[in-house]
Formats: sequence, structure tokens, C-alpha cells
Amino acid sequence: MIGRELRVARIVAGQTQKQIAAALRTSTSHVSRVEHGLIRGLTMAQLHRHAAVVGLKPYINLYPLIARPLDRAQLQLFERFRARIAGGWAVTLEATMPIRGDLRAADAVLAIPGCRCVVEIITRLADFQAQLRAARRKVRDLGADRLILVVAATPTNRRAIRDSGRAVDDAFPLRTKEGLRRLAAGGDPGGDALILL
Repeated sequence: MIGRELRVARIVAGQTQKQIAAALRTSTSHVSRVEHGLIRGLTMAQLHRHAAVVGLKPYINLYPLIARPLDRAQLQLFERFRARIAGGWAVTLEATMPIRGDLRAADAVLAIPGCRCVVEIITRLADFQAQLRAARRKVRDLGADRLILVVAATPTNRRAIRDSGRAVDDAFPLRTKEGLRRLAAGGDPGGDALILL
């Protein structure tokens, strides 16, 4: 995956493998092997240099070695949310990724014929954009149609959402009232929703 991102960035930048190799003082075959994920033991320093040459900055995500279940506060928030939506939704808690070795799980998946929604339950917004990116990857990897972010309506979370400005509006066309109304109707909500409860 890292190699693919390096390759795409190189192509977007209009550079050849030969140009990248020259900038890195390595061979074209080495660049090709990195782009195809064939190099084992690529150091962080090498990755940083290669990424910089194609206009990228590495960002590392850490995942737990074991799947973490929802905690009590998340379960309580989810139950409040569940009480407000139609009973026809099939609900799967802790929906694991269909990728071998991937220990991530969506907090929940709601499903009706023709629509699957990943539900992420957030009691504390720490970094809205990072949490949104992680949630969007789960939607992609589970092949879902919609993202429903259920956030505890605390003053701190409200401030974090307000501080995120247009990013929130762009990411979530549906807010609490309309999102809950559509989910209570039991059909495809027609867009991603940010629900404060």
C-alpha cells in the first residue's frame, strides 16, 4: 500500500522512476521494487526521503494488537442512538474488517436491503480529521454505503466540531435531526450523518 501511494504520487508529480532514483542516489530497479512492495526492511529514514522526493510526508497509524470492544460509555451512547432509529435495521456490533490480519472493527454496521451504514461511536473527539479519516477507511474496507458518526453531545465535543469548520459541513450533509429522521424512516439516509446525542 505504501509503495502504491509512492507510485501514484510520483506519477501525479510527472516524474519517472529514473528521476526518483537519481534524486535518491539509487537504482531505477530499487525504486520499482519499493513501488511494488517488494523491498523488506525499508528504514524510516529511507521512507521519509523517498516520500519527500515525490511530495509526500509519511504519517504513521498505530493499531492495537487485539480488537478493543466498545466501552461502557460507547455502549450507552449506541443504545440511545439505536432507540431513535427504525427497528428494521439489522445491527452488527464490532464489525471486523474482511482483511486478513486487520484487527480494526467498525463500532457497528446497520444494514437494510441496498444500504449498509458504518456507525462509529465517539465519546471524546480528540482529532476530528484523524477520526474521520479512520472512519472513512472502515467504510471503504467494509464496502459500506454511508458513515454515521454518533458523537456524545458534550461541550468539549461541540467545540471540537465547531472548530473543524467547513470540514464538518463538507463531510456530513446530514446533521442530528435530519439524520435521525431518515434513519427512523428505515431507508437509505441518502448521505453521511453526524449525530450529536
